[in-house]
Amino acid sequence: MTNPFKHDKRKHRTPLEYARIFAERGGCCHICKRKLGPADKWELDHIIALSKGGSDDDANLAPACAWCHDPKSDTDTSDAAHIKQGYAKHFVPKSKQRSRSWRA
Repeated sequence: MTNPFKHDKRKHRTPLEYARIFAERGGCCHICKRKLGPADKWELDHIIALSKGGSDDDANLAPACAWCHDPKSDTDTSDAAHIKQGYAKHFVPKSKQRSRSWRA
């Protein structure tokens, strides 16, 4: 099992690198498959989120329109929190866990 508390750092990408990745992926949102136009807002998205073990390599990046990317990011963040909670529940000794009781 990989450590859910560590992942690759994000690399700084130049506008030229953004354009190259956009062109390599055909200029389409990888979530809804819609062709993105010049006026559309889009972001580079990690296909497999860093928090789920994805890398920050160009092969794991694809354009995503803003309205598709925001819900996916929210889901990825929520999933990462659940993974961390489960990890702590199973690997941290009971004596070190914080009690959730109202009497504690």
